[in-house]
Amino acid sequence: MRVLIGLLCLLQLQAFVACSQQQNTSDTNILEDSTTHRDLNEPSPGKLYEQAQEARKQGYYSKAISYCNRVIVIDSNYTKAFYLRALSQDDLGNYEVAIKDYNLVLQRNPNYSVAYVNRGGGHAAMGNYTAALEDFNQALEGNPNDRVAYYNRAIVYKKLGRMQKACADWQKAAELGDEDAAAEVEKNCK
Repeated sequence: MRVLIGLLCLLQLQAFVACSQQQNTSDTNILEDSTTHRDLNEPSPGKLYEQAQEARKQGYYSKAISYCNRVIVIDSNYTKAFYLRALSQDDLGNYEVAIKDYNLVLQRNPNYSVAYVNRGGGHAAMGNYTAALEDFNQALEGNPNDRVAYYNRAIVYKKLGRMQKACADWQKAAELGDEDAAAEVEKNCK
């Protein structure tokens, strides 16, 4: 009798295992189907990028980063999403992470001078003044009338104690219409 009960239990166990394996396969198919369905309902990269821009504009930087991440998953060549994500990381004070995204942007578009300015700002915020100066110089090579690059480079020069160069950059930024630079010239360069 014990042998018969043992055999019945063994048969039930095998049936349960077989049923469970079939259920797992079925669950996998359902998951694959729902993933495909979810992808079809995913907004376009352009729409997600617009949502990221709006979130950043409203000060929701983490949300903007999340939208940019979704864009990048869908289209890893969407360079503007890397740039917006870098700006949002900057806004949060995550300079090292932002610099990595600026690096990706500049690998794809080495002539994007504003990315050099922003990456330089990240380097300056972290106290890496040499890298900051290199970035501001690169930005000015690409756009010699970039008043923000002159202004920021002047700040770095001031931190390094190179006031003559700082004043020259603030003067140039002021000539290009930067009122803050004009105030710095008035305050520091007499």
